[in-house]
Amino acid sequence: MDRQNLTLMTDLYELTMMQGYFAHKDRNETVIFDAFYRSNPCDGGYAISAGLEQVIQYIKELYFDDSDIAYLASLGIFRPDFLEYL
Repeated sequence: MDRQNLTLMTDLYELTMMQGYFAHKDRNETVIFDAFYRSNPCDGGYAISAGLEQVIQYIKELYFDDSDIAYLASLGIFRPDFLEYL
């Protein structure tokens, strides 16, 4: 089964934060981003987490292809050196 590249299915904020870390931190420093939700659905008292395996797989397979880079460049908010790094 072919896998779809879901790299750009993320919040633009996360990508701008990546650029900030790229520009101002040691590139080998570990940083942490969270996957979360704000409240339990339907005012429930608990939540069941499912799909963690897919989230881990998404992160492991994260890559930017040429069309992703072209799109990000078209936004005019990313530095050329950062886009080259991606």
